[in-house]
Amino acid sequence: KKRTMASSSILSTPFRYVVAVFLLIIATATQSTHAFAPPLSNNHQCSSTSSPSRSKCLTFSKTKRIHNKLSTPTPLSLSSSSSSSNVVEITFPTPEEAASMGIRDWPQQFHDKSWDESIPEGQIATRYVLSGKGRVTIDYYEDDNVARQRKKQRVYPGTLIEVDGEANLFWEVDDNGKEGIIVLTPSYEEGGKLLLVAGALVVFCAGLIAGSSGF
Repeated sequence: KKRTMASSSILSTPFRYVVAVFLLIIATATQSTHAFAPPLSNNHQCSSTSSPSRSKCLTFSKTKRIHNKLSTPTPLSLSSSSSSSNVVEITFPTPEEAASMGIRDWPQQFHDKSWDESIPEGQIATRYVLSGKGRVTIDYYEDDNVARQRKKQRVYPGTLIEVDGEANLFWEVDDNGKEGIIVLTPSYEEGGKLLLVAGALVVFCAGLIAGSSGF
């Protein structure tokens, strides 16, 4: 009887340690397998849930795809940067801004029918529409010497047009010239035109004097 009790006690204590160690090894191996296993995707997670939770998962995954699509940077197109031009500028200053620029003191020209004008290379032309309505077409050259055109741009009182460089302006008057268009031009441009006219008159008078002295 003593031998039976002793053998059972001897078997029970080591056996418990062996079983405990074996279970610990199995648990450790199971955890390490899950640790190195790849994470389940949202689709797999959603497929194993109930219908309300599945709809929430689908909404979340769809929102995530949209966010990834919007957050992806897109390169800027080259055409948008090359289309900007500093040769022709059309603005609409307020009356206060026009007064501060001294525009109201510029000489004015009245036109009751369509007309055109040419701007030589190296000159800056400025035109301000005081009254009347119409359209203007501007043929000009970009900095890369490529011909460009602003076709039938609407003009009305308060329109300021600035052209830097060689260009041709074609003006069209609305209402068949009933109202006409009054265009203001800076005095220095008018002064240049007056100098040209004065020079032409001097040459003409000199020719007349030379011709009369010959007789």
